[in-house]
Amino acid sequence: MNIRLVDPKTSARHPEVLGVGVFEDQPRTAVSALPAAVRARVQEALSSGKCKGSSGEVFAVFVPGSGPECVFLIGLGKRETLKLERVRLAAARLRSQAAACKYAALRLDLESVRGALPMADVIGAAVEGLRMSAYRFDKYKTSGKDRKPSGPSEAELGLRSPGAGERRALAEAEILAETVNWTRDFANEPANVLTPVRLAAVARRMASEERLSCRVLGRAECLKLGMGGIIGVSQGSSYPPQLIVLEYKPKGVKDQRPVVLVGKGVTFDTGGISLKPGPGMEWMKYDMCGAAAVIGALRAIARLKLPVPVVGLAPVVENMPGSKAQRPGDIIRCMNGKTVEVLNTDAEGRLILADALCYAERYKPRHLIDIATLTGACSVTFGDAASAVMSSDPELTARLKKAGEHTGERLWEMPLYEEYKELIRATHADIQNISKKNVGIMTAGLFLREFSGHAGSWAHLDIAGTGFADGDRPLGPKGVTGMGVRLFTRFVRDLAAER
Repeated sequence: MNIRLVDPKTSARHPEVLGVGVFEDQPRTAVSALPAAVRARVQEALSSGKCKGSSGEVFAVFVPGSGPECVFLIGLGKRETLKLERVRLAAARLRSQAAACKYAALRLDLESVRGALPMADVIGAAVEGLRMSAYRFDKYKTSGKDRKPSGPSEAELGLRSPGAGERRALAEAEILAETVNWTRDFANEPANVLTPVRLAAVARRMASEERLSCRVLGRAECLKLGMGGIIGVSQGSSYPPQLIVLEYKPKGVKDQRPVVLVGKGVTFDTGGISLKPGPGMEWMKYDMCGAAAVIGALRAIARLKLPVPVVGLAPVVENMPGSKAQRPGDIIRCMNGKTVEVLNTDAEGRLILADALCYAERYKPRHLIDIATLTGACSVTFGDAASAVMSSDPELTARLKKAGEHTGERLWEMPLYEEYKELIRATHADIQNISKKNVGIMTAGLFLREFSGHAGSWAHLDIAGTGFADGDRPLGPKGVTGMGVRLFTRFVRDLAAER
């Protein structure tokens, strides 16, 4: 799909379908931005009360012979509470409607939201909505009829007198949305294709293309460094563990303290000897969405040339119940010397993250953030509407939540009360890898805090409910969502803006 900015007043082309945002409290603002030929028909629809402008509503007005064949009025809710996510979803819904009607070209009018939000942000959200909703992973479909069409091949964003700033916003949004879809491509691969070694190869290839530094530590290096978590989880698999290390070092930056991103990469999680139930286990190929987010974010940050050093760490393993697999009751020693009693081999993500968080100490991070599909408790609590955040730094939490509101990848803060720490105190080791009772989200966060104390500013993101979707969503189909790529990129962009 080719996306471009056009001035409706000077453009000689008429798209087949036109999308216009309608506000619930100011429905008539949409009319003034429309071509005269269609204004009356839209005014009639608004006056009838059939189109109310409520958030998520889509109302079709057919206007044959006037230029566009159809105008979709897309509800944006109240103007005063407009958020970028509504714009993002409006663009996605317009593309979906145009695809269903087999239209080849569309235009989304942005004039109706002028003044409600910064236009550069509106353009970015619209591009993301169009690009991400068009994503498909059908490379293994052998019949063309089984491949869903992605929709229109031409998309225009209607805006009067677009300037250099607006065109730059379009170009940057294209980079970000394309990177999300690139991340989805490799993360959706089946586990027999995307093994730990092959995921490391994806990172190496990306780093070469984007001129990043990339090192991959194998089993021998992890053993030498005392990474008992990574070694323990991986020992039941025939595939060796990989610790991917990506470094982005922009030139001319005085403060070289990096943001360090750490992503859980379990390419398939059977639960190990603490075997998961069979139904739904196929979803466990997505237990590497944290690593995917980190790799994707490094790619986007490098392509956007953001002036903030960033390091990406991705411990990558496969958790299998082989003859050499880790057993419940085993005691391991992580890189910082802390001992862990493994009571459940299905609580493996925190074990590999522990070593990666310890490894991050050598970078003296400005901020240390880990991201993982970590606990079933998180997906039960929040579903796919939000991710959990726990942190040692209130300012970092606020920054991440702000970035999440901008990208629509919302975060909800959970407490790390000291009273909960008793729930992971082990009988025969320093700590144990599961809670003695409930409080699964927070005790997982407290476990990770034991290995991130070297960083003054640390946060943990649990994306168990948001990293992948069990059905089609407005911004993409069933499978990997790309959660974290845009969030981290926005977070780093906001840091850069303060310098």
